[in-house]
Amino acid sequence: MTKSATSEVTVQMAKWYTLHGAENDVVINTRIQIARNVKGYNFTIKLSDDEKYEIADKIDGVLTENLPGKFVTTPMIEVGRDLQISLAEKNIVSPEFVSRADGRTLIMTEDETLSIMVCEEDHLKIQSLLPGLELEKAYELSNTLDNMLDEKLFFSFDKKLGYLTQCPTNIGTAMRASVMLQLPALLMRGQINRLSNMVSKLGLVLTGAYGEGDSPTGALYQLSNQVTLGISEDAAISNLKSISLSIIEQERACRAELMESLKFQDIFWRSYGTLKNARVMTFAEFMEAISVIKVGITSGEIKVSCEKINELIFTMQPATLNVEFGESLDRQVRDIKRAEKIREIFSE
Repeated sequence: MTKSATSEVTVQMAKWYTLHGAENDVVINTRIQIARNVKGYNFTIKLSDDEKYEIADKIDGVLTENLPGKFVTTPMIEVGRDLQISLAEKNIVSPEFVSRADGRTLIMTEDETLSIMVCEEDHLKIQSLLPGLELEKAYELSNTLDNMLDEKLFFSFDKKLGYLTQCPTNIGTAMRASVMLQLPALLMRGQINRLSNMVSKLGLVLTGAYGEGDSPTGALYQLSNQVTLGISEDAAISNLKSISLSIIEQERACRAELMESLKFQDIFWRSYGTLKNARVMTFAEFMEAISVIKVGITSGEIKVSCEKINELIFTMQPATLNVEFGESLDRQVRDIKRAEKIREIFSE
């Protein structure tokens, strides 16, 4: 496997989460993932590392021919551990993808919007990632890349079942569409279980984006489609968008009610004071405070924008801070540096 660019380039790439996105007071990002397998090869679990790199070379060749200079191809064995984890923290790759590096390759655009995980569960996982609620645009990006690669690589497809995947639950469209939502007000009002039960009846699943149980870190949730067989991509996206807009409306209504409460106003300003003045801050403490701030973000009470807060959700994570400073920082040092960066932003 020949690397098309050094892994250091990845650190310098423009970040998708610095941009404005629709409904970004509630929606952090939109992600479309399309799983594909190349005809003539066994599923990934049966491939040798040489065969995995052979597939990566073929993908790289198609992209170089059709979109020269747009993608960077990097074998994961040549990426440092902090950068691997940072890629997962920023949703560019899955935690499973960085759990082992042998035989795996990441192909990505410089703005991190489009990426391909090579030989995670399937041969390819094409991903588009955009800020805010941008389902149609994200699907268009992934679908265009999918069609281009299929013309040269020929993906495994059955006329009755659809696209064939290693995991039977993905057969059909093999597409997962998801929206990351920050729902602090609905969480505080105890509405998450009700929402989860409601969306499950509509073919969707609501899970914590970070952390476990009923109170995920920062009140971040992932809403995604469950069904890939017997439904078109357009229908799945339309369903997800409709339900996302309903949840956004409910979250905003709960936020407005909370901001009328003196008790919550006290919590809000204490959280703001922590962000503005703390000298040491863990990522969990930051996420707890920032989720409270999000409740009043559109009230005009503070000057920090939704774009900046959403950016911080990713840039303040442990491994991503290590990458920024160029070393694996001691936890205490990292918490001090995180607090310094947050103070600068909230004191502007």
